[in-house]
Amino acid sequence: MAVLAATLGVVATAGVSAAAPPKNPGDPGALVVGGTPVPDGKYPFMATLQDARFGPTPYDRHNCGGTLVGPRVVLTAAHCVAFYTPETISNLSVIVGRTQLSMNQGEERKVRFAQVHPKYKTDGSYDIALLSLDLPITTIKPVQLVTPGTDALERPGRIVTGIGWGNTEAQTGFPGGGVVNYPDRLQEVDVPLISNDECAVSYPDTSDRDLCAGKSGKDTCQGDSGGPLFVSLPSRNTFIQIGVVSRGRGCAALGFPGVYAKLSHEEIGGWIQNPTTLASLEAAQ
Repeated sequence: MAVLAATLGVVATAGVSAAAPPKNPGDPGALVVGGTPVPDGKYPFMATLQDARFGPTPYDRHNCGGTLVGPRVVLTAAHCVAFYTPETISNLSVIVGRTQLSMNQGEERKVRFAQVHPKYKTDGSYDIALLSLDLPITTIKPVQLVTPGTDALERPGRIVTGIGWGNTEAQTGFPGGGVVNYPDRLQEVDVPLISNDECAVSYPDTSDRDLCAGKSGKDTCQGDSGGPLFVSLPSRNTFIQIGVVSRGRGCAALGFPGVYAKLSHEEIGGWIQNPTTLASLEAAQ
């Protein structure tokens, strides 16, 4: 992932401009590198955030990822939506259940409003937001979220999965960037979890609100922000989301894993699953 702070100036501009903002104005650089294409229907809970100002097709309009967590609620990263105003939120929609952006799959809904975590800061802390949809999605099962206050699924070394439509080309962890390639089909990558102590070597500002995962050649990247990090339970045909793609340096760069908002943290997962929060998002217009 690229450095979050590198795009924050663009975010501020995009949020107040009447013109179409640059592609992925809030994306710190999260996309799947070293992954494989996803078969149709494998992860129906996956969502693409679409900004109508970015172009004429869903491929052009893709901005960030997200997950369906309730019939009328999509979970994403705060930096993906914090710049929207009441006037510009009308440009935002989501498509849930689509694997290939150019195909006519899944359910599309307009976003009524975005609710950013009240403690969100542009340094990446509490980087989550919830989107309220104009109509419920009843044909797709929401993803299961990890229980707040637990850590049973977060053992360092555990293999977890990230998915997204982000850049598939590795990026250096230092300024200068590199080539980009945005796929039409959803990609998935399996990466190991890394302890917070190890992660702090690369990112001294990481805290117990973060999860770190990745290895050289495998990571999320630009375009993956807001998407899920999850544990697969094949015997139960279940996926448990433990993180939200947030930030990092480069993509799949040696020594720079990806950083994810930690959904088991009580101030993060507890806020998402708070009945008052969900009630306000699920309420009919």
